[in-house]
Amino acid sequence: MQTVNISGYTFETYPLNTDFNDVSGIYAIYTSQKWLDVGETDKLGQRIISHERRNCWINNAGGLPISLAFLHVESQSQRLNLEASLRNSLSPTCGEK
Repeated sequence: MQTVNISGYTFETYPLNTDFNDVSGIYAIYTSQKWLDVGETDKLGQRIISHERRNCWINNAGGLPISLAFLHVESQSQRLNLEASLRNSLSPTCGEK
């Protein structure tokens, strides 16, 4: 398993085309050159496969491989707080701050 440190948190990393289980947590979508998106969910597998910003990720990846970093967080309030913090610090290309 590979990991990446994002703002002091250790996220597990996967290719975007991975089949994910429906687990709760924070995800960050990125390439080797930019942060594309940050979000939270209680069902990762369902969220990623049908994500409304998927085309934004692909259009802004510049042909580079797209990866997903994931941090398991059960509490919705903790997920929402961390999502807001990461959106603010990473300034992803897709989605709202």
